[in-house]
Amino acid sequence: MGRISTWAFQRVRWLAYRSYYRLVEANYARRWLATEKRTPAGRFRSYDLLNRHGGDEMLAELHDHCGPEAVIYDIGANVGVYALALAADSPDRQLLTIEPAPRTRAQLETNVDCNALGDRIEVVECGVGDVDATRPFFVSTYAELSGFDRESATRWEASLAEVVDVPVRCVDTLVESHGPPDALKIDVEGASPAVLRGARETLDTHRPTLFIEVHEEGLSADTGDEVREVLAAVDYTIAERDDYWRCEPA
Repeated sequence: MGRISTWAFQRVRWLAYRSYYRLVEANYARRWLATEKRTPAGRFRSYDLLNRHGGDEMLAELHDHCGPEAVIYDIGANVGVYALALAADSPDRQLLTIEPAPRTRAQLETNVDCNALGDRIEVVECGVGDVDATRPFFVSTYAELSGFDRESATRWEASLAEVVDVPVRCVDTLVESHGPPDALKIDVEGASPAVLRGARETLDTHRPTLFIEVHEEGLSADTGDEVREVLAAVDYTIAERDDYWRCEPA
């Protein structure tokens, strides 16, 4: 693709994303329309305008793996698609959803309320990492790129919307107050190694299955190699799918 064609594509993509996110934000703020979303795990309603996970393979595999009474940590929950789908048709599943971005977390809570799933989905106001601390969180104009790394938040044509200080907790700390998980879903825009380092005791003791979106595109760090190193130390095997990794105790 030539330089002019690349610039034109990036400009069109920027305009499309910017318009979409603004419209979605207004829909959440005013609660105009919550449409039904069909996924491989279950149906639910949300204020997102598109059903972007209708054929989500990781969601399907996570649903098939987890029993009807499973405890699942949704780390990097965004607006709650995974948690809502996994809880919708399984009244005894418990989802712990963790989302550090204040505006996105408010949208998650709106979706939980819309589906009356507060008895199955708990929302935790923090990020997840390798130490308990307070850290700056970089909010992107492309909401799903937000993270603890400025580089992640400004990938593609995105720019920085704001920087907010948020509490960060280790998975091991969360387990002390919320109980051990049967599975962890990790979608944290390149911060997977830090999440896993903060889950060392949980991985050693409780041996949950892991579903990880590694997110290497557009990042300078070799996230995949770091994840492999951490998991090798706790004797986990990795099955690499097209867009995610499923990791099991050996």
